[in-house]
Amino acid sequence: MSTLLLRSRWLFEPAIAVLFFVFWAMALVGRHQLLPGMLRSTLPFWAALLLLAIAIGVSRLQPIVAMAVGTAVLIGQLLFPGGIFDEPVVYLGYGIVVLIVAASVRGRWRVVALAFAVGAGVSIAGLLAWWFGAARGDAGARTALFVLCGSAGAVAWLVGTLIGVWTRTRAIERELSRTVDDLRAAETEAMVTAERERIAQDVHDIMAHSLSVILAQADGARLLAEERPAAVAPSLATIASTARSSLTEVRVLIETLVGSPEGPVHPGLGDLDDLVGRMSASGLALTVERFGDSDSDSTRTDPPPALTPAQQLAAYRIVQEGLTNALKHAGPGASARLALDQRADGLALSLASRPRDDAATPASPPANPHGRGIINMRERARLAGGWLDAGPDDDVPGGFLITAYLPAGTRQEVEA
Repeated sequence: MSTLLLRSRWLFEPAIAVLFFVFWAMALVGRHQLLPGMLRSTLPFWAALLLLAIAIGVSRLQPIVAMAVGTAVLIGQLLFPGGIFDEPVVYLGYGIVVLIVAASVRGRWRVVALAFAVGAGVSIAGLLAWWFGAARGDAGARTALFVLCGSAGAVAWLVGTLIGVWTRTRAIERELSRTVDDLRAAETEAMVTAERERIAQDVHDIMAHSLSVILAQADGARLLAEERPAAVAPSLATIASTARSSLTEVRVLIETLVGSPEGPVHPGLGDLDDLVGRMSASGLALTVERFGDSDSDSTRTDPPPALTPAQQLAAYRIVQEGLTNALKHAGPGASARLALDQRADGLALSLASRPRDDAATPASPPANPHGRGIINMRERARLAGGWLDAGPDDDVPGGFLITAYLPAGTRQEVEA
């Protein structure tokens, strides 16, 4: 309904103009009959009434035209006295014009509208005083008539201006409300997109790691099944353990969508030993070196409380993705060296992988070094307040090097 009213808003002033003309035409047709022989005396009146109605009809869409037409009517009535309205109430039509024009114009045109309002009021007072002889012998009464009509025009302009300001303020508020709603919708969409990206990153990290381990163990078990059957059982145990761990991580990830506000406990630096053990059992010769505060107590299982839980998760996922890529791309018998340097100001890590020493050809880096895995690692480091660089290792043919730094306590609001 409101939409229909807004679309039909432009019809409001023309409708008023039609009603104004029809009402006064029916009321005054007896005094100004359009009969042969009477047109010369009555035509100026009907022309003035019609033009005043037209001024009302176009006062909002064309306020300048409305003021011009209204001025022309007053000048015409001065030149052709037969056009003066013998019913003074008809001049209230000028009040309608002034109201609508003052509500429509802006800036410098408001001064023009004020001049039109006062000028029309004074002109109407002059026409009435001359036509009806009002207060002809009383200069004080005649002056009061001029002041009254001029003041009425100024009051009509003031009311119209206030109405215009109020209307525009309401329109601005509605537009602001729509803009706020659009911004909220865009923010919600961005949050949903970010959440989808986060879930995609976690699923990629979990599944890529677990499937790589499972694939490596399955290939090893298949090759050793005939020569060393006893080695098959540990490989199958590793496959089962990796699959079970991945299933648990995926279940925990899904529970974050419907879980408590605190969310589940995510892996951190304290879980790196289990990750290293799984990767070593999959055939990756892995060496771990710890420096700084992280090696101050070899019996401590929890990392120093320098990094937030979100930053620890980012470091864990970076190491997990790097080791998974090393297992996939460096080839059988590959080796890797993980160095962790954790101090009070943050954590620096490097992961260097290299193919087997006796490989016939050096292992190549990933076919798409800017694929999702590396992009995910860089994004995790960035969201944790740090940086990450990944690329071929210039010192080792076929090797691949990942270096990253996460400053302590930065971006504590980052979620996995």
